Amino acid sequence: MINRSLSRQKYFTQVKLAVSLLILLQASSLLAQNAPDQADKDFTAARTDRAPLIDGDLSDAVWANAVRIDDFLELSPIEYRPASEHTEVYVLYDDNALYVGFYVRDSKPDGITANALRPDAPLRDDDKVNLIIDPFNAQRTGYQFQLNPNGSRSEAIYVTGTRPSYDWEGIWNGGSKIVEDGWTAEMEIPFKSLSFDPDNETWGFNVFRNIQRNQASTAWFSRNGQPHPTSAGTMRGMRGLSQGAGLDIVPALAGNSFDDKVSGNSESQIEPSVDIFYKINPQINLAVTLNTDFSATEADSNAINNTRFRQFFEEQRAFFLNDFDAFKYGLTDLQLQVDETGNNALAFYSRRIGISEDGTPVNIVGGAKISGRFGGTEFGALVMRQDEFEVRDSAGNLTGVIDPTNAFVARVSQPVFAESKVGFIITDGNPAENQDNSLYGLDFQYRDTEFYGGKSLNAIFLAQKTNDPDFDDKQGSFTAVVSVSDQNGWQGGAEYFAVEENYSPGLGFTQRHNAKLFAGNVSYTWLFDDSLYWQEISSSLDAHQWNFLESGELDASEISWTIAEATNQRGDEFGIEISREKENVLPGQNPTGQLGFNIPVGTYTQDLFELSYEAPRYWDLSGSMMLRTGDFYTGTRTFLRPQLSWQMNRHVELSGGYRFNRYSLPEGTTYTRELNAEMIIAFSSKVSLTSQIEYDNVRHELIFNNRLRWEIEPGQDLWVVFNQGMIDEDEDYKFAVQNTAAAFKLRYTFRY
Repeated sequence: MINRSLSRQKYFTQVKLAVSLLILLQASSLLAQNAPDQADKDFTAARTDRAPLIDGDLSDAVWANAVRIDDFLELSPIEYRPASEHTEVYVLYDDNALYVGFYVRDSKPDGITANALRPDAPLRDDDKVNLIIDPFNAQRTGYQFQLNPNGSRSEAIYVTGTRPSYDWEGIWNGGSKIVEDGWTAEMEIPFKSLSFDPDNETWGFNVFRNIQRNQASTAWFSRNGQPHPTSAGTMRGMRGLSQGAGLDIVPALAGNSFDDKVSGNSESQIEPSVDIFYKINPQINLAVTLNTDFSATEADSNAINNTRFRQFFEEQRAFFLNDFDAFKYGLTDLQLQVDETGNNALAFYSRRIGISEDGTPVNIVGGAKISGRFGGTEFGALVMRQDEFEVRDSAGNLTGVIDPTNAFVARVSQPVFAESKVGFIITDGNPAENQDNSLYGLDFQYRDTEFYGGKSLNAIFLAQKTNDPDFDDKQGSFTAVVSVSDQNGWQGGAEYFAVEENYSPGLGFTQRHNAKLFAGNVSYTWLFDDSLYWQEISSSLDAHQWNFLESGELDASEISWTIAEATNQRGDEFGIEISREKENVLPGQNPTGQLGFNIPVGTYTQDLFELSYEAPRYWDLSGSMMLRTGDFYTGTRTFLRPQLSWQMNRHVELSGGYRFNRYSLPEGTTYTRELNAEMIIAFSSKVSLTSQIEYDNVRHELIFNNRLRWEIEPGQDLWVVFNQGMIDEDEDYKFAVQNTAAAFKLRYTFRY
């Protein structure tokens, strides 16, 4: 037996040292400031007869008539302290749009962080201003709009009252300008891009600002260190709003060419498509797609799968992401303190439609989607028609044909109590097989953002059952989670989950069957006021255990202690963690996935140690490093992941990562290497090119992905895509082309 890299004595010595460290930290910690009375966070919006010019310049005379807001307080790191920098916000509206202006004053304008320029860039690491609006003033849903000093835009839709998702795409306009004492910004939010109740004149409203160089945020309204629709002020007087005819017609022309050298298949085509979006009324949206094309979608990651479970990929296709919040069901995007279920027993996984089991695109003839609300009831229904397609093995041989398939999903939820809801979901269809499949699910989500001592309480209960003709019973799944969260102090949660052995959702996803889970988490966070070095330190203990549902036998378990996750005033992040895992390897099971190691049957106890560091992300040159070492079944493993990013200027960003593994097993030592590199060139705020390269020495594959985007205007785009896959079969670093794909898509939005 190979010697264990972490002896039991050393393991518990580390625990004792960590306990001592936490006791010392607790003595110097500081609780958040007392919450002020925010009942006066209420204003009446000013109506204008002339829309301002949206160019980032507030000198337009129309802003003189706007409502002015400037009573910001610190949001983080210490909530409710006086704001470190002054911010002024101006609010106007007319029949067609909401207009919001920002004067973002900065005492150190040379320290403004403005790296992102391309139209679809994430703004996480830039200075930015943020607008949150809740047109129903229901404190359950809403929209968020962001601008950085370069005028780069980002938007999100709230899938719950506290959780935004940036996968949503909305048409709006914005501009920014750096000035002598800071920067200014303007937003134009068309009412055609929103769902709202025309009889409701009071909207939820909030604005906040991020300052990257000192890791601080300031906000007009906040609670528990978070700005979101559940914690917002009010904007009154929203009368006479118009959505016009409420009709968007989005025709597109797409061409693509694919050449597979392995199977000999080659094809190319140019086809039109059209998406139609119609607001039946300001609260209900209808979307229709015909001859749908997804050629502009970003490529999936090609990372090695070193587990025994199916890989999970996020949805990236725009049609499914539009108004997708109406179909959210389960724990995804809820940000609970404990969520070890992972990608198991998902009732609806939209990538089952239009993508085969091996990841190959499948033609979609068309589809329709209706979503919105009737009174307080939220609903969504989706029906799609997938075309016939052939199933082939890895050598390109035909193994079957899947007939044309209809897929149907319906989701309804009803608000109950002050912040909670109850709902159900139905799915019908199985795009991967020539047989019927359906699913029924019920859920109850309880939320109290003023639970106790400023903490938030979330409780989730889910029950669902599939109906697959291959099975008679044991097709159910059940989940129960309780979570308590806060900006600082104690937090925690507990979870129970079970999925029966015949659970098989035709339009869903699961990685486990015949399994049950018990999980728990407890953590403590310290915030430091006026510390010369530390801003925040947290420590947490997590434990979970998977057992086989029928026999009760152990499948896998883990107990981990994040001794410390620390952030200093500059923005450096440090982490240290120790954990102990157990895994039961059964006959015929391959627990190492594509690595293919021969692991004998048995139960393995594995002790692991992890160190991590991340440099401030707003630096021009930044990066991170993660080291994990410890036991690996019959041997040991050392994992190293350095990453580096260089923002040469606002036009060019280079980044790269390296994943190195050293596996020492009785049969020998194996090294795996995965490399990825990315270059982003933003020619302007409208035109960008993203190029990616991925390589690993396990499959010996080299993947090139290139994507050029020109945002002519919001809602008008041109994409050009070129991807190529290569392989080094002889391991001599001479690569042969396996496949080549090229595509373009031109889209134009007509709004009425």
